[in-house]
Amino acid sequence: MTEAELQFILQQGEGPRIEFKEAVSASLAREFVAFANAGGGRVFLGIADDGSLHDVHLDNRLRSRIQDIANNCTPRVPIEIEACRDIPVVHVPEGRDKPYHCADGFFLRVGANSQKLNRDEIVEFLQAEGCVRFEEQRNRRFGFERDFDPSRLRGFLRNAGITTDLDERAVLENLGVGLTLPDGSFTLNNAGVLFFTPTIQRVCEQATITCGVFEGTARIQVADRKDYNEDIVANIDNTLRFLRRELRVRYEMTGEARRREIWELPMDALREAVVNAVAHRDYNVYGAHTTVDVFDDRVEISNPGGLVRGLTPEMFGRRAIRRNQIVTDLLHRLDLVENMGTGISKIRDRLVEAGCPPAEYEFGGFFTVTFRRPIEWGTDHEGTARDREADRGGQSGGQSGGQSRGQSDLQTQVLGLLTEGDMGKTELAHALGYTKRTRYLGDLMKRLTEEGLACFTIPDKPNSRLQKYRLTDKGRRTIQKKN
Repeated sequence: MTEAELQFILQQGEGPRIEFKEAVSASLAREFVAFANAGGGRVFLGIADDGSLHDVHLDNRLRSRIQDIANNCTPRVPIEIEACRDIPVVHVPEGRDKPYHCADGFFLRVGANSQKLNRDEIVEFLQAEGCVRFEEQRNRRFGFERDFDPSRLRGFLRNAGITTDLDERAVLENLGVGLTLPDGSFTLNNAGVLFFTPTIQRVCEQATITCGVFEGTARIQVADRKDYNEDIVANIDNTLRFLRRELRVRYEMTGEARRREIWELPMDALREAVVNAVAHRDYNVYGAHTTVDVFDDRVEISNPGGLVRGLTPEMFGRRAIRRNQIVTDLLHRLDLVENMGTGISKIRDRLVEAGCPPAEYEFGGFFTVTFRRPIEWGTDHEGTARDREADRGGQSGGQSGGQSRGQSDLQTQVLGLLTEGDMGKTELAHALGYTKRTRYLGDLMKRLTEEGLACFTIPDKPNSRLQKYRLTDKGRRTIQKKN
């Protein structure tokens, strides 16, 4: 280990595969069995939790004592000991004879801590023996020279604020994603594959995020679909762009050069839900993607795996248990998660601030969060990005003025409904059957009033909850002409 690598580790602190110990004691056995039961790791002696250094000199006597502690574990934990700048470093590989235990019990590395297993957890561990957590496993379809993208590692380090002169392989190893194989070759575990390969389509297809738009409120007619299968961070960014394109937005003038965007659903809440779905999904479930589905009345974000083992519905939102420790740790370095179980509280608070209904959660084989879209949402909004493209003529279909055929048909339907009497937007939405086209309803009604085809029944209070629309004489002549 080089001086530069040691400085990098001191800068980053403890993690899933790094443990600091001020001194050598019998409790060191806990760390040995915890790493051996997980994916391996390193114990740095003479370093406090805050990174301060303590005088621990590696001589033959200390070396023998450390080896005795490892030998007294059951089964014996194989270790290697080296010194870097007089700091003893104990390398603990992933054990081949799991489970390992010491005099204090069974331990497993969970995040930056070694957690003692209770009886039920030991039984579950024994049942799952041979099935190391997905993120720690070597991906045999991944070839480092072929599939690793150095630019994605550089982007990660830049966005995480990490500066280092270490070579790529040392950085990857210290991030907990690099693996040196017995034959001396180098590769990544699945967590590294998720972050640092340009496409997961071939090597980890189940990590794809599938986004869809459905007409109406049922999962029947697909209006649009996108599959995002780049690295995990790009997939999150692309999913949020997809939602921005499909959801409605209005603008608030701030008195400055830029307008303030106000979305029908708060983007911070949606971002939190998407990141949680990626961070906590069960990647051992093949053939199922994380999905983001947009309906006329709701947005559903779903991931395979249900609640994390050990987390009950009663504990949900109050305690944090992470299914994918390394993935969550890397997302935390990018400030995408706080690593403290605050995601559900953030979603709740953002929805309250925006005046939206609370999110709905479903637990089972899948974990699903549902956001209810407001049916009636201000006549001053700008519609969706898809709507605005249509207004610019991108989907004109030969209609005059850049108006799409879908909007023209909807205008005819709305004017026809108004011939039967005054109606509010909620009534119009219900009468239209919640089809995909109701996403155009807000800006369409604004246009109809501006063109004099319809008017408010309470013109002095345009935002009144009793507000309705009334067909004008011009509108009546227009619909008669169309008929």
